[in-house]
Formats: sequence, structure tokens, C-alpha cells
Amino acid sequence: MNEKILVVHYSRTGHTRRVAQEIAATLRANIEEIVDPENRLGLLGYLRSGRQAFFGQEADIREPLKDPAGYDLVIVGTPVWNWSLSAPVRAYLARRQQRCARTAVASFLTEGGSGEQRVFRQMEELTGKAPLDVMTVREADLESGRYHDKIRDFAQSLMDRLGKIHAAA
Repeated sequence: MNEKILVVHYSRTGHTRRVAQEIAATLRANIEEIVDPENRLGLLGYLRSGRQAFFGQEADIREPLKDPAGYDLVIVGTPVWNWSLSAPVRAYLARRQQRCARTAVASFLTEGGSGEQRVFRQMEELTGKAPLDVMTVREADLESGRYHDKIRDFAQSLMDRLGKIHAAA
């Protein structure tokens, strides 16, 4: 099975980027980072990001280079901000919803605390479809290295589910 897979992510601190890169390497997938020109570093950037996420605002992201319609599976990764979907990923999903209509989706997130169920629900609402699978990587998983096993299991689950979809078609 030779699937075309795209891993799309946004990362403010680098945690989500690290997970996205490993997922892409494991699945031999293409990768695209969502680019948000707004400075989100430091305390003010952190607070502004949390406020925008909580109120469901979209960031003014740069136009992505890769078209998700050309892939069998698009995996979207986001950090959790203030128990909410990050503003850059919200913008990407809102603007790319039509392009993902015929594509399977999966989601992952990184978080320091909580909010995963709410964020996965927000992502599902924006894509208009249930994900093949979801994965949460907590800060403690990153520090301990446990995230490697989570990524391996997530990747295997996605390939199994994608294979079943293709077999049924």
C-alpha cells in the first residue's frame, strides 16, 4: 500500500513540531508547518495566543503550499492553548475544509495540562468529519521519551484503518 500522507502542524514552542516530524518520518509522509507571522513568543505572545484560542479566533496565517486534496490522509497537529484549538490551526482547518472533503483526517495534539477532548471536538467540527484516530502527547511524555511509543502505535493504527477504507472501496 503506497498512501499519500500529509502531516500539517503548528508549533509555538517546538513540541508539536517535534511530534509532527517524527510522525512524518514514521509514515514517510510529507510535512507542512502552518506559518503564522504573528510573534507569539514571551509572556505577551502566550497571553494573546490563549485569548485568541479561547474565543475561537483565527490567526492570519500564510497560504499553505501543499494542497490536502491531493492526499489520502491529512494528519493535523496542534498545541492546546487555554483548553482550545490554537488560532493558526483553526485558521488552516477553516480555510481548507473544502479541500479535505474527500480526504481521511486524523488529529494529534500536544499539551501541558488538559483540554484534549474539547480540542479534538473543535477539530472535528471544523473538518466536518470524524478522525480516523487521535493522539495526545503530554509534556511529560516528551520529557520521558514515552511519546515515541505513542507515535508508533498511532501510525500503525492509521495505516490499519486507512487500509480497511481502501479495501472496502
